[in-house]
Amino acid sequence: MTKVVTLKNEKDFAHSRFKKSFSSQTLRLRVAQSHEAAPRFGFIIPKKVMPKVTDRNKVKRRMKVIAGKYLKNLKPADILIFPQKTSLKLTFPSLETELVNDFKRLNLWKS
Repeated sequence: MTKVVTLKNEKDFAHSRFKKSFSSQTLRLRVAQSHEAAPRFGFIIPKKVMPKVTDRNKVKRRMKVIAGKYLKNLKPADILIFPQKTSLKLTFPSLETELVNDFKRLNLWKS
């Protein structure tokens, strides 16, 4: 498993750059073109969606592990992931299949 590169500064998170988006019951994704060699990820979970910090961190950890597992299969892009409250109740394998299917729907999967 490779280390996931995350978006850090405010310029990386500028919403005007993100053109493609996809929403499901558990996740919302936004994608922007990137000039980097590998995909970069940003995880945004507001307190309004998940009030407990332990829940927010748990979902972020799971997402980072899943993203790292499939990093070589993804095209270079900046990807923002907005987990919804229902993503906390999903098991790890079901969350993994949900995220992979969303990557494929957004045409981020390498052929």
